[in-house]
Amino acid sequence: MRSPLLLIVGMHRSGTSLLGSLLPACGIAMPGPLIPGDTHNPEGYFERADVTALQEQLLIDLERWWPAPRGMQPLPEGWLESSLGQTALADLIALLEPEAKHQPGPWAIKDPRSSLLLPLWIAACQRLEIPLKLLLAVRDPAEVMVSLVRRDQAATGMDGWRAQRLWWQHNAQVLREGRDLPLQVVSYSHWFQPQSALAQLQQLAPTISQEQRHQALQAIKPQHRRSQRQPLPARLAPPVQELYQHLERLALRPSQRSATEQWLDQQPPLSPLAPLPRRRSQLKRAIQIRRGHAPSKQVATHPWGYLAEITCGSQGPAAEHQLAFWLEHGFRDFELNQWAALAGACPAAMPWPAPGNAVTLQVRGGDLNAWPTHAWLQHCPIQGAASIQAAPLAAAEADAIALNLADLSPGLACAAELLAMTALERVWDPNPERVRLLRQFGVNASWLQAAAVGNGALRGSAADWAACSAVLGLPAPDALRRLGDTVCLGSGGEACDQGLQPPLLGVPGFDGLSIAGPEQARLQALWLQGCLDAGLELVRFQPTPAEQELEGWRLLIQPEQTGRTPILLLSDPIGASELLEELHWYRQGCPPPEPCCTPEPEHRVLLERSQGRCHTAVCISLYNYGPRIHQALESVLHQEQASGLELIVVDDASTDNGAAVVRSWMNEHHGRFARCLLLQHTANGGLASARNTAFAAAESPWCFVLDADNQLDPLAVAHCGLLADAADPSCAVIHSLIRVQPEAGCHDPRHLVSDLPWQQEIFKRGNYIDAMALVRREAWQAVGGYAHIPGGWEDFDFWCCLINAGWHGQLCPQVLATYTSHSSSMRAAHTTSQERRLSRLLQARHPWLELPQARDQAMWPTQPASNSR
Repeated sequence: MRSPLLLIVGMHRSGTSLLGSLLPACGIAMPGPLIPGDTHNPEGYFERADVTALQEQLLIDLERWWPAPRGMQPLPEGWLESSLGQTALADLIALLEPEAKHQPGPWAIKDPRSSLLLPLWIAACQRLEIPLKLLLAVRDPAEVMVSLVRRDQAATGMDGWRAQRLWWQHNAQVLREGRDLPLQVVSYSHWFQPQSALAQLQQLAPTISQEQRHQALQAIKPQHRRSQRQPLPARLAPPVQELYQHLERLALRPSQRSATEQWLDQQPPLSPLAPLPRRRSQLKRAIQIRRGHAPSKQVATHPWGYLAEITCGSQGPAAEHQLAFWLEHGFRDFELNQWAALAGACPAAMPWPAPGNAVTLQVRGGDLNAWPTHAWLQHCPIQGAASIQAAPLAAAEADAIALNLADLSPGLACAAELLAMTALERVWDPNPERVRLLRQFGVNASWLQAAAVGNGALRGSAADWAACSAVLGLPAPDALRRLGDTVCLGSGGEACDQGLQPPLLGVPGFDGLSIAGPEQARLQALWLQGCLDAGLELVRFQPTPAEQELEGWRLLIQPEQTGRTPILLLSDPIGASELLEELHWYRQGCPPPEPCCTPEPEHRVLLERSQGRCHTAVCISLYNYGPRIHQALESVLHQEQASGLELIVVDDASTDNGAAVVRSWMNEHHGRFARCLLLQHTANGGLASARNTAFAAAESPWCFVLDADNQLDPLAVAHCGLLADAADPSCAVIHSLIRVQPEAGCHDPRHLVSDLPWQQEIFKRGNYIDAMALVRREAWQAVGGYAHIPGGWEDFDFWCCLINAGWHGQLCPQVLATYTSHSSSMRAAHTTSQERRLSRLLQARHPWLELPQARDQAMWPTQPASNSR
């Protein structure tokens, strides 16, 4: 025989948590991951998180979430035998079975939701052969009303009328469904009366010791009984008050159970509360409202009548006035937010049979003159239609079905649309949260997802392709397939537009197409779908807001295209050759970047002169910049503190005379420096390798990075060095403002770089600090130096590595260096044309980045993203 399970049931805010806190001292285990306390239950909830989540979701799926208006209604007939009920039963059995095997004595689970779902527990315990006993926690319904309204009014619109109905339902359901189970009623008020508390505890655990009894009573905290410190409602429904009196007697005398059950069997369903007596002026106003606006029968039959009653807390004139207000003015924003917070069902899209008929679908939201709206048509579950057209909501001669693509908004216009949708047989919406809200307003809404197989609304015929040719000037997709395999829509920039040669096709003026009405928009959607059906890839430059908001491109993807890259969305210009590389990368399945391997070439010393102690190093990397290096060297020579500098130049196996120029210059000027060092790699290793060699050879604690084609102002080292001396130990970089100086014939729109202070949040979108900066050598060593990034961005990667390791930088707010912009620079020659590949590489190395071009991707079949209400 397995150990018995004590199931703690009762209405929320009725002392179930207090009861749960007493049981461990009585030798009754409360196993499982328990929900911690908060301001509403300071000592804890004593509820298993997994059980609560299971039962909460089941009530939501059954459209009976307990604090929502529909939570007052009985559960749907046959709910336990439904697929939802059977799934929940299997899940509950899986939770209980391991616990039942390991419990040596009585054990308990507490969740007020079990009161409504008691048949679920009875079935699970019968299957597992677990003896089941009920502990029903009862509290004065007036106190429950105060506590529940205070906690849940803002979130769920809870009011006293609904709280009473819920109290009745939770307690009456336990008595009815648990008729054949052992039952003990535990009164919340008795815990705060010493003699009654001892008697109640003795019934609960007759064999516990005096010490255990004392420990259990210590868990009672009178200060948490806050509802008694507030005025209690003056009026309760008579059946609610009478049931409470029965349960209080049953707590003291269990023998009264049979009489209580007989009384309950004789009670009709709890009727709505009658309105409270009104003063004569109020009653006169109510009669005027009834006669002039909303007769009482309208509240009962109107789709929003239920909402009006719940909002007002009565079925009287107040509800009629509320309904009349909505019909005249529409809903207010706070009311929409209130109802959006209530959970509800979100059923899958229900099909609409139309064998052989032409169907006109009503559409709310979306632009019928834009193709993405028509792309949704092929996903609506319309079965067997000869054709499918779209029309505005409430259009004459339209079928009683609609597609909703817009949020709900305050005002009369939206209210009128809501009212129109309540009369429809089907309303499909791709936003599940919006579906739940629409259903609160009486709309038969269901969740529309992108269908695996469309309904054929965009399946083109010969007549359709002729219309595309005549109206849009676009050739049939099958003919295009003979010319190439990729169609570019919109302008990808001058380099891309002028490179539209096979296999690339393109319509650079795609955004300028004249779409004069819904039929032309439908043809545009059909032509795009036809291109994909013909096996053509689509590249879309600068998607429009409508295409992005309505997930238009995803809606064109069909199952047979999932093995390739149907659509590529790009936000920035791109060259034709780079585009082909991008497409190839996507076709290969988007392989991850190769690991970065930084070469470590051997080097030889071409010149070394030392004559004093070094405080700062200037490190110059040189590769085939022989004609430019002289200016860089001269800028170092004119530093105010040149006497304490060490100058290190690393020639990365140049093929020009750059190394000779440097050696000659150093022979002439080495006396001005504490140290001069010229190193030369035996093989080209790249920018990162040259900088690492310079840093490794430096003797100074700080190194100023300088590229061979840039220059420092005379105060650069001195002023950055002052900030470095005063910086905190975690500061790794001091960077100044840098002017941009384009050479003749080179266009560069920038006038300053490194103009923002160092912040990780700004780095997320891309690099903005130039390599020309003072770097703490200790930090360089801590992160393993610079990494070789094929194509560039070694500086950006190095800054990110410093951030990853907890270092940061500071801005020296002066212009102290010059960046020379010319056509042969590394940035111009290589980096810019590879930004997408480099963005993906850096994004992979530093996941906290949010590089825009790293998010350029192919569109794959997926569910549309949800919006707001």
